[in-house]
This record gives sequence, structure tokens and C-alpha cells, in this order.
Amino acid sequence: MPHKIIEIEGAAGKTVERITVTNEWDFHMVTVRFSDQTAINFGIRPRIEIEPELLDWKTGNDEVLRKYGVIYEHER
Repeated sequence: MPHKIIEIEGAAGKTVERITVTNEWDFHMVTVRFSDQTAINFGIRPRIEIEPELLDWKTGNDEVLRKYGVIYEHER
């Protein structure tokens, strides 16, 4: 999967006052607070990606016979 770079408009040139990380079992967020009393929150939602492969172990080594498409967790 190619990397995706997203530029956040309105943040360039601002002075960062504080960065906080919230890491609770059901809530994950990174907050960047700026000196002008504005902030950007990044809500983090972990998801499951399954990458199936068919393997041949006859020789004792795992030889990949076939790779299948990635199965993604359903969006809520």
C-alpha cells in the first residue's frame, strides 16, 4: 500500500505550545496545541488488516504459493 502524505491546512507557521498523547484502552488521540490558543486533534482508530498467503511447507521452509488481497476490518 503506498504511503499517503496529508498536509494540514492552517497549521503552517504556528508555534507549538504543547503536544499531548491520550492512550486509553478505547480512546487514542494526539493533540497539538498552538500558542494562539488553537489546536489540532488526531483521533487514532486502530484497525485489523489480514494478509492471507498460501504456503508450501513440504521442504521444511515456507514457500509462498499464492498471496491474496488484504482483508480490511469493516468501517463503522
